[in-house]
Amino acid sequence: MRSLIVNPHNLNDLPSHLTTITPTRPVARCLKVPYKSLDKLAMKTINNHQITIAPVLTMDRTWRRIVAENINSNDPDGIAKMLIPSRQKLLKSGVNLQSLINQNSLRIRKLAEVTYLYKQGLLKQGYIDQDELFWQAINFQPKPQPLLIYGYFQPQPDQVEFINLVAGEDSIWVLPTGKAEFFAKNREAIAYLESEGWQVNYQENNDNFSLGEQLQNCFVDKGEITNNVQCHIYSNLEAEVRGVLSQVKQLMIEGISAREIVLVTQDEKTYAPLLLDMAWEYQLPLRLFYKIPLRNIRLGSWIALLIEVIENNFPFESTAKLLHHPLAQYLTYQQWLEARQKRPHNLAEWQELGLNLSLLKFPESDTRQNWVDHIKQVFKFFDIRKNSSQWSREIVAFNELEAAWVELSKPNGDRLNRQEFCQDILEIISKLKVPMQPGKGGIEVHTPLSLQGASYPHVFLIGFQEGILPPAIENDPVLDFYESRRLSQLGITLETAIDIAQRNELCFYELLRIPTISLTFSCAEQHYKKPLIPSPYATRLGLEMTPPPLLNLASIEEARRYYLQQPEKLSNDVLVNDIIKNWQVEQRRESGESPDEYDGVIGVGVDYENRIFSASQLLALGQCPFKWFATYLLGLKEPSEAEAEITGSLGGRLYHRCLELLLTDIKNQTDLRRLERQDINEALSQAEAALKAEENVNFDKFMGWEARRLEGLNMLELNLQAEDFLRSNAEIISCENSFNAEWYGLKVTARVDRIDRTPTGLLVLDYKTTGSLPLGIKDDSGQAKINIQMPLYQQAIAQNFKEVQQVDVKLYSLKKQRYLPAKVTDPAILEAFADEVKQRLQQGNYPVAPDQKQQVCQYCQFDSVCRKGNRLSRQKLSK
Repeated sequence: MRSLIVNPHNLNDLPSHLTTITPTRPVARCLKVPYKSLDKLAMKTINNHQITIAPVLTMDRTWRRIVAENINSNDPDGIAKMLIPSRQKLLKSGVNLQSLINQNSLRIRKLAEVTYLYKQGLLKQGYIDQDELFWQAINFQPKPQPLLIYGYFQPQPDQVEFINLVAGEDSIWVLPTGKAEFFAKNREAIAYLESEGWQVNYQENNDNFSLGEQLQNCFVDKGEITNNVQCHIYSNLEAEVRGVLSQVKQLMIEGISAREIVLVTQDEKTYAPLLLDMAWEYQLPLRLFYKIPLRNIRLGSWIALLIEVIENNFPFESTAKLLHHPLAQYLTYQQWLEARQKRPHNLAEWQELGLNLSLLKFPESDTRQNWVDHIKQVFKFFDIRKNSSQWSREIVAFNELEAAWVELSKPNGDRLNRQEFCQDILEIISKLKVPMQPGKGGIEVHTPLSLQGASYPHVFLIGFQEGILPPAIENDPVLDFYESRRLSQLGITLETAIDIAQRNELCFYELLRIPTISLTFSCAEQHYKKPLIPSPYATRLGLEMTPPPLLNLASIEEARRYYLQQPEKLSNDVLVNDIIKNWQVEQRRESGESPDEYDGVIGVGVDYENRIFSASQLLALGQCPFKWFATYLLGLKEPSEAEAEITGSLGGRLYHRCLELLLTDIKNQTDLRRLERQDINEALSQAEAALKAEENVNFDKFMGWEARRLEGLNMLELNLQAEDFLRSNAEIISCENSFNAEWYGLKVTARVDRIDRTPTGLLVLDYKTTGSLPLGIKDDSGQAKINIQMPLYQQAIAQNFKEVQQVDVKLYSLKKQRYLPAKVTDPAILEAFADEVKQRLQQGNYPVAPDQKQQVCQYCQFDSVCRKGNRLSRQKLSK
């Protein structure tokens, strides 16, 4: 006799000699039996007939091919994706697809047609879809055996039919029921099984209800909630997760083991990342079974980078990421420095660095098996398996890929080009999924459905909001509720909106049975400024929303934030005092107080009398003293790296070098007129070669360089013809030379682009590639407008050419082919600036003080060091 035990109060009374079948491992663990499920029984049945569940990649390929061949659309992949939920409904229902093909509705006919062809396509390969597992197993008449079936509290029609066949004599099925509406489907299942010869046993009620049974009674009939059940409300999701994990940590401090605690959430997608991050901070061991695509983890990201590198011929950025990836770790530090200086952009250039990357040169086409063998060799070369073993999730993903390669290699004779194979790889890492945080031990995170039948002493249900628990009911865009209701009139049973709502209620009802000591609900008031409403189940239970309890600090980070604001509560500890000191430094930096030693005012003098200053150094001191301090005193600089694009600075160096080469043998305008375009082109080529040798700049790599070079040639030709470039009465006497001098008591060196001799004296030219005046030092209003370069050059040249009566300095714009108008700087201002420089150096006073508009910060490389921000305005306001 087969028995149905309805609403048992004591599981210890159930026989132990039967093979126990449970839906999930937590349920089997709670019953202390090996994990065996209905799915495994059904799988064994179909495997005996040489059929198995289709791999994910095979199902996806077959489905997309069938849809593309039978539905006319400009986006067959999009249509295929949209139809998947409807296909799953049909296969799960076990409906005769041939009968649907004759329906009046065109979309139902098409859906039934492609689903039928999809089934046939899989069967030809020896596969079936996961959703039709039980119906196929039923067709093969499974061998009955004595079973104890527990945890299947919401059986679907296919499960009911399969259990009826596979459960032999003496089998027992524990199935809840009651008078509530959400038990309707269970009552139908019990009535059907009773007609099939099952004996229904109703256990008598007793007064000794467990916590879970009390909660279930409250949910159905109303009742009084015990003190062990709480519902806490938080301001947002992060606060909610922090609050829950703080309570969990408190329990563990009190001696409760991780196996006695479980976290439950219906919305794993939203809460799983938060839980993982916060658990790391709180040093709590956590296991999350929520599955994420391989593309979202380290292994998948490395594979995606590999495909990007191969398809784009080894660009610098992508290849550097690939070789630097934690799963590859192929670049040494010296190779990385050299790569940054040379910026290789193809396989040959990368291999010039001593990197053996020939295995990444994929053929244009090959067979599937050869492609798979090649990608395995790449994995072996980079030792991906060993590097993946550092993380449990990555090694699980690696093993999943090993199985996927077998499927990808089929059919063996099929030939793919490189692009098709790469696309298959990208599909694999998008389709395959792995648990977010696998491993052993730790506090587990589950969905309510996966825990039906299990029991835990302490349960924390996170996300007790409307739309999450119960989840919002979504209508299928193809097989909607209207079509489902219409088909039900024809004897074709599909799930309706009412069925879904009742299933959600029953799921929550069974969730209430899980806790044995305490149950804590939590919900947030808002998420991304969107208000959230507590679950309607809270009202049905009679729960009162209360603030979370005050607990001990759960992490080092929380303790730091707390004690930094209340340092008097800390003991006199050296480490703690250092933390407080650092905090006080940051507070002062962000206040309105004047700069101190942490803002460049170091109080350590520099001997300016024996120091030689360039115009650039003095300009930096006058624009922002901290910039000079970081550059010339601390010697800070960014790592050497080849230019990634043609910047203004690079263009200026190129044209300066080109003009230096062009004017080597030029003395006057007559000589200049003899220069032809070919001479300019040759000088430009020599300048390019010189910069390539000195700075590793390869202009041919720059996008659009051919057009930019032609533009540069035209500009240089126009300058050589311009009147201001070389006057008819002038003679060139020096190009690109340096001169030492004394400037208001400071030793300076001036490197000038060109010096011409004219009837009135000397003319110093400084080439500018822009069409506007460069920024100068700050004036009294804080604007970078005072030019010191021209008067410095003027005095330096005058001191080195004492026989000359007059020295004039002009800024010449290569862009506009003329002199730039510049105001003459008052010598008193220059002398005052020189005195300020001396004073700063003597006092060691180099504060972060850029110009008012912070224009000088635009190209400064020390922004992460000085951290100027809004705090500078606060300092100015306080003065």
